[in-house]
Amino acid sequence: MNHTAGTVRPPSHGTRQTAVPPTGAAVLRGPVRPDLIRDEVLAEIFRDSARARPDHPALIDAASGSDAASRTRLSYAEVDRRSDAIASGLAARGIGPGDVVGLWMARSPDLLVAQIGITKAGAAWLPFDAEAPSDRVAVCLNDCDAKALLASATLKDKAPDGACPALTPDEVAAGAAGPAPDLRAAGLTPEHPAYLIYTSGSTGVPKGIVISHRNICHFLRSANDLYGVTGDDVVFQGASVAFDLSMEEIWVPYLAGATLFVASPAQMGDAEALPDILNEAGITVLDTVPTLLGLMTKDVPALRLILLGGEALPEPLIARWATPSRKLFNTYGPTEATVVATAAEMKPGDPVTIGGPIANYTAYIADEALNLVGPGVQGELLIGGPGVAKGYLARPELTAEKFVANPYGGDGSDPVLYRSGDAVSLDSAGRIVFHGRIDDQVKVRGFRVELGEIESRIRVQPGIASAAVVLRQDDGVDRLVAFVVPERGSASQQENSRGAEFDRGRLRSALAETMPPYMIPAHFEVVESLPVLAASGKVDRKALRAAPLAVVETSGEQEEPRDETEAALLAAAQTVFGNQPIPFEADFFGDLGEQRVPAEIAEE
Repeated sequence: MNHTAGTVRPPSHGTRQTAVPPTGAAVLRGPVRPDLIRDEVLAEIFRDSARARPDHPALIDAASGSDAASRTRLSYAEVDRRSDAIASGLAARGIGPGDVVGLWMARSPDLLVAQIGITKAGAAWLPFDAEAPSDRVAVCLNDCDAKALLASATLKDKAPDGACPALTPDEVAAGAAGPAPDLRAAGLTPEHPAYLIYTSGSTGVPKGIVISHRNICHFLRSANDLYGVTGDDVVFQGASVAFDLSMEEIWVPYLAGATLFVASPAQMGDAEALPDILNEAGITVLDTVPTLLGLMTKDVPALRLILLGGEALPEPLIARWATPSRKLFNTYGPTEATVVATAAEMKPGDPVTIGGPIANYTAYIADEALNLVGPGVQGELLIGGPGVAKGYLARPELTAEKFVANPYGGDGSDPVLYRSGDAVSLDSAGRIVFHGRIDDQVKVRGFRVELGEIESRIRVQPGIASAAVVLRQDDGVDRLVAFVVPERGSASQQENSRGAEFDRGRLRSALAETMPPYMIPAHFEVVESLPVLAASGKVDRKALRAAPLAVVETSGEQEEPRDETEAALLAAAQTVFGNQPIPFEADFFGDLGEQRVPAEIAEE
């Protein structure tokens, strides 16, 4: 990536004046810890742990046996040796600092060893989910001018033509010519890329986010300063390496010299059996998304630390899983700011927030003009600190838009801020409250609505495990549809998994107490689970917008007219607003009037 590295720089922002934050402005700074910012690279972090505890288990292959006694264990010394061979083989092919190597393998210890081997060669890895289509793999490999693709034997045959050479880790290791390279002698610095993550772009072309060794090494130390993972922990590894949460799940344990229990794809697909697997393996740390935790029906007593992120945290999960002997953190962070930027330790009864910045990170809440707002006022979250990436690979215009020179002054520790695009506010206790994506706003009946706000109101209702809301067009009518997952074991779910017995009227009435009519979903679809994206585990909203809906009796959602006059009015209203629930007490102009206004008029 030598030839493209120069395209990823913080943009210049001319003569913008430094703004003085007003008194009480929404500005938060994490603990100032210069000792966590070091001259180091990822390979050195792993090698330090391998030297300190060579015989300690680094990786346990969950798929290699049915119980703890029969599973394959790789010590730190063994992982160090195997990854050295891969690093040497890559170096023999001329791959080193500034280069990119693709990584396309199913979750396994071999994948994690290959990842370490790439970083020991001084190259940056570009991870793909095992289910990624080869066309997308080709686009990303070509975009970053990758020098090789490390793939499992089964995926190597699917490697895209015309891209870089596809090799198995064994093939690379077989070409080793001596020890792993001396990275510092080869010119590797903390400013070199450690890995790239590609995310979907608004134009339909994936965009590459470049994370440096300085970004990620600082994050590992800053995060574990809060979490406290130790060498005695057994950490569950279930995230795809294409999801940057995996960096926390995998590399914080390496930093601490802990053990990773590497789950197989089949085990990750069996949520019912997952608690038994965790219990049998003696898992003490679980790092996952709330959706997966919500599917677990049994407690895991040995768990002492749960890290949640990637999506909104429902309050019922806190009551179930946060105990006096177990810490539960709600974490937040975009890939562009390196995994996690803020965190909150959650306890039963606490309001759900994303807390405040972790060590050396900063957070600012501003309006569209980047003027800082006061507590309680919604604005966009801007993030600063050592975790903020330099930008997007070969996307200077997008980089200039999202990575901005800090207009608020400060001590120089956060010269560039990342505009997250997330709507947040500061509560009375100084904690950051997450409201959803700014660009997730939709227009309903002429009103701008945050889907995340509706979801949060639904999730706190009794008997609800999870929920997601999307704007759909059904029968030519735009309407809000809520997909609701009842708590497991609830009577409504047992009686009918498709939700025929689900009390929509009760839920609708409860929501009406806190939301205007235009924010209340027109339809509630009861599902056993929400579809999730393979790489990240986040809710797949595209799938929800296309999912078929169950046929539900209209009487279950539409209040019945009490006389002929109301029946006539309802029939007339439905010719305008479609066959959707229409409250008889709704104000025609205020609540319903802009439902069918043409978009070009509504925008004015």
